[in-house]
Amino acid sequence: MPLNKLTQICQPITNKTFISIFFGCRVNAAESNQLSQLIIDHGFTPLNHPTDQTPGLILINTCSITQKGENESLRKIKSLIKQFPKSTFVITGCVSQQKIPLSKNIIFLSNKTKRQILEKLNPIYTHQIIDRLSLSDKYLLNIQTGCNHYCTYCIVPYKRQQLWSLPTDQTINQINQAHKLGFKQLIITGTNLDLYTPGLSNLLELILSQTTIPKISFGSIALNCIDNKFIKFLKTHPDRFINFLHIPLQSCSDTVLKNMNRPYAQKQIISIFSKLKKNKNLKFGTDIIVGFPGETDKDFQQTYKLCRSIGFSKIHTFRYSPRPDTTSTKLKLAKVDNSTKKHRSQKIRSLISQTTLPFHQIQKN
Repeated sequence: MPLNKLTQICQPITNKTFISIFFGCRVNAAESNQLSQLIIDHGFTPLNHPTDQTPGLILINTCSITQKGENESLRKIKSLIKQFPKSTFVITGCVSQQKIPLSKNIIFLSNKTKRQILEKLNPIYTHQIIDRLSLSDKYLLNIQTGCNHYCTYCIVPYKRQQLWSLPTDQTINQINQAHKLGFKQLIITGTNLDLYTPGLSNLLELILSQTTIPKISFGSIALNCIDNKFIKFLKTHPDRFINFLHIPLQSCSDTVLKNMNRPYAQKQIISIFSKLKKNKNLKFGTDIIVGFPGETDKDFQQTYKLCRSIGFSKIHTFRYSPRPDTTSTKLKLAKVDNSTKKHRSQKIRSLISQTTLPFHQIQKN
């Protein structure tokens, strides 16, 4: 019975101390925070990590969206098993169970079981969890998990197939409770906020009218979430929103976006950022994948020039790496060599330190 799983894990442990570690996305971070609170509610005390004291329980929320993230997750698991052989390990997240070392001390908690626990209990976490964001009074709220968009490079739909959205009444209640506990900034996150069924703009309308938490921000926000209603709220409530939006684009070439199965084209990118940039106080971040199969120099230049024109203050740049079973591994497109990926990555990364062109020049490049 999933709801008893955590109790079954926690009860036999006599050393009531634990550490919690996550890799990857803000959804993993939010889930780890909620699980940490549930562990505290079972009588455990959190330890700061790293620690020389042997924890009774070690919670690790893994990531496999990139090969790097998967490797880091697995290295950490092996390192902590060696360092704390007497601890009980609870491993969850997106790394396959088959890749985790077999041990009687390791308990694997699937994403499905984890979601069932959190969906039923919907725990609000407190400052007791001592994570970095909580210590600065920032509350990370996961309102959506799962994705069925199947971007051709992405492993997430294979790891988090079940779609879930936090009902708006529970969302408002959790925000108000967090504010009463002393949290001053809300960070809204989700696997793909475009799939939040009540609609993100509709939720923001309720948050603005039914909560008084001082600041609202987002982990990352899908381009298609940004409608006129959303933009209006940013303009009419500038005191309530943090003036930064992280909007993952992955590419700005129509050809590459189509091959990636992204649900927008360059025209939409230009249109939405043209509206957003009328708010002079807003700053932007994005994710860009370079070296996707079939990406030509012309494709890359379109991405480079549009990113330069938008003027991102943060860019997370990833060199394409094939993930198991994803469609991109089967595309009959020319592969981009590693030296070209490296060069393109360096060019994109350099943009955050360059003087950007005025946005109105976007179509002249």
